[in-house]
Parts: sequence; structure tokens; C-alpha cells
Amino acid sequence: MTNSMAPGTTRRRLLAGGAAALIGGVGALRHANAQAPAAGGLEYAVFTELSPSSKLLKGGWNTRVFTNTDVRKDTAIQCDLATGIVTVAPGVYHIGGMSIVAYDSGVEPPEMTTIRAPASAGYCRLRTLGASPILDPGMRDIANDDASVLCVGSPASANLTPSLFEAYFETDRPARLVLEHQAGSKPEQIYLRVFTQNSKWHAMARMAVRRV
Repeated sequence: MTNSMAPGTTRRRLLAGGAAALIGGVGALRHANAQAPAAGGLEYAVFTELSPSSKLLKGGWNTRVFTNTDVRKDTAIQCDLATGIVTVAPGVYHIGGMSIVAYDSGVEPPEMTTIRAPASAGYCRLRTLGASPILDPGMRDIANDDASVLCVGSPASANLTPSLFEAYFETDRPARLVLEHQAGSKPEQIYLRVFTQNSKWHAMARMAVRRV
């Protein structure tokens, strides 16, 4: 024979069970929120090198000097527009972008560029700076397998073919980064920036940095 439970007892047990489930659900939600990064906590920046004036490419590595901060959220990522040095606070970062060089003889028709075959080839690279940075070292080279080099970009040519790069970088102290480009030891009529037709709107390099 089954003993029936008093209505008051049944109601109390149901309420107690529901309260326990609610408390457990709130606890799980709090834990999930603690594990997930808040959308408002994202930190990022994008820097671009436009062409307010023409700038000749030198032999060996040339530092990309950004001219514009396209966007920046918070202060963990900064760029010195005088040197091109990007500084990041301690953390983990996803970094990507591109670097372009171009032939320019100075006699191209309006809205045209010089294309050559064969073309001078090269690529960009992203590296960190130590206490004594070497900017524009030319052929006083830092090897690509040096610990300071975070990544090298894809092969490119001076026919306005971009060298693309992407890297993750982790640091436990403030760090400085530079983007560099080379197109051989003796480039001829190759430019990091081309100012023409009174327009600076030629984006020759870009770096996007996001703290993850």
C-alpha cells in the first residue's frame, strides 16, 4: 500500500527543490560570466602608413613609420608616429597586417603606376626591440631566426603586391614592436610611400593589434 504525502509537505518540498535549482542556476551563470571576457573589455588598435610625401626605400630593412591611428580602444596599445614603434602593455596579442612598396619613376601618367617584369622581390617582418633598438639597419642585418623576430610576411614584389603577416605575441612586461620591409640590397626607384596627384591616400602599410 502506498502512503500518500500530506499536501503541505509536498508543497514545501517542491518549493525547496525549486529554490535549490534557482540558486544552482545563478551560481553557474556567475561562473560562466567570470570565465567569459566582457565585450567592453576588448583592447585594440589599427595603425596605417599613408603617403603625405614620397619616401625612397633603402637597401636592407626599412622601418615602416605609421602616419595615422585609424582606431584605438583603451591605452594598452600605443604607436609613436615619429618612429613607427608600437608599444604594448603586458598581455597576449593577435597582430596582423600588410606592407607594400612600389616602383615610381616620377614620369608615370596620371592615375597609373609602373609595373616591371622581372620585379624586385622582398617581404616584411615583425620584430621586437630591445633596450638598444636598431632602426633602419640596412645591411647591418638582424637574421630572421633571431629571437626578436616574431614572424616574416609573405613574399611580395615592388609591383604593389602586399606582403601579409600574422602573429601572436605574449609578454609579461611592456614591449616595443616594429614592422620592417626589404626588397633587396640595391633597390632602384622603389618607394615606401608614393605621394602623387596631390593625394596622401595611398595606404602602404597597416598593422592591426588586438589584446586577447
